[in-house]
Amino acid sequence: MSQTTATIVAVIISSGVSLIVSILTIIGQGRKQTADMDKAIAVIETKMDGMKEDIATHNQYAKMFSENIPAIKQHMQDTDRRLDVIERRMTA
Repeated sequence: MSQTTATIVAVIISSGVSLIVSILTIIGQGRKQTADMDKAIAVIETKMDGMKEDIATHNQYAKMFSENIPAIKQHMQDTDRRLDVIERRMTA
C-alpha cells in the first residue's frame, strides 16, 4: 500500500469514527430532551389537576353565593322597611 492510499484509508476511518460518535451523541441528546420534556409535561399536568380542583371549588362557592344573593337582598329590603316603620314611629 502506498503512503497516499494509507493516508486516504486513515482519513476515511477517522471520518467514519467521527460520524458514528456524532450520530450517537445526537441520539443521546434526543433521548435526554425527550425525557426532560416528559418530566415537564408531567409537572404541568399535575399543576393543571390542582387548578381544576381549585376551579371546581370556586365554582361551587360562586353557585352557592349566586343562589343566596336574592334571598339576602329580600332580607335586606324587609329589614329596611322595618327600620323605616320604627323611625316613623319614633318621630311621630
